[in-house]
Amino acid sequence: MKVLLVVTHPREDSLTLAVMNRFVEGLKENKHEVDILDLDRDGYNPVYSAADELDWNTTHKQYAPETRKEMDRIVAADALVFVFPLWWYSVPSMLKGYLDKVWNIGLLQEFTTKQVLWMCLAGGTKEHLIKYEYHDLVTNYLNKAIAGYARVRESKVEFFYDTLSESKEYIEGLLGHAYQLGLAYK
Repeated sequence: MKVLLVVTHPREDSLTLAVMNRFVEGLKENKHEVDILDLDRDGYNPVYSAADELDWNTTHKQYAPETRKEMDRIVAADALVFVFPLWWYSVPSMLKGYLDKVWNIGLLQEFTTKQVLWMCLAGGTKEHLIKYEYHDLVTNYLNKAIAGYARVRESKVEFFYDTLSESKEYIEGLLGHAYQLGLAYK
C-alpha cells in the first residue's frame, strides 16, 4: 500500500517527529511504500491566497502549481496519515492551511477510496480530554467535519495522550505504540 504521511511540528527534536519516525519504521517493515510531506521542513506555504481560490463556475478548474502537486500526491496514495500535536484542541495552523488548500471540492471524488489515520499528540491525559469533552470534539471534527465531508471511506483518530510526561518509560511506550501501529497498518 502507498501511504501519504503528512506531519507538522516546528521543532525537529519534537515527540511528534519521533512518533512519526517510529510509525514509518513499522510501515516500512510491513512493506508499505511511504511518501512523507513535512509541512514545516518541506517549504509548504499554508497561506490561502487568491491563486488558490477556484473559479466555481468552470468545469476545468485550475489550481496553483503547489496545490496541484499536493492533490496529485493524494491521488497517488492508497491511504493518508496525519501526525500532529493537538493545539487549542484543533490541528496546528500548518495542517489547517494544508487542508484548506488541498482538500477542496475539486478533489472530493478521489477521497471515496481512501482511508485516513489521524495521529494526534495531546499534552493532556485521556481522562482530562474525556472529562472536558475534548476527546469527542476532536474525534468528531476530524472524522466527521473533515473526513466525512470529504467522503473518506474510513477515518480513525489515534490519540497519544500525556505527551508532556517526564517519564522516559512512558514516552518510550508511546514510541513503541507508534511502531506497532505502523507494523499492523493495513
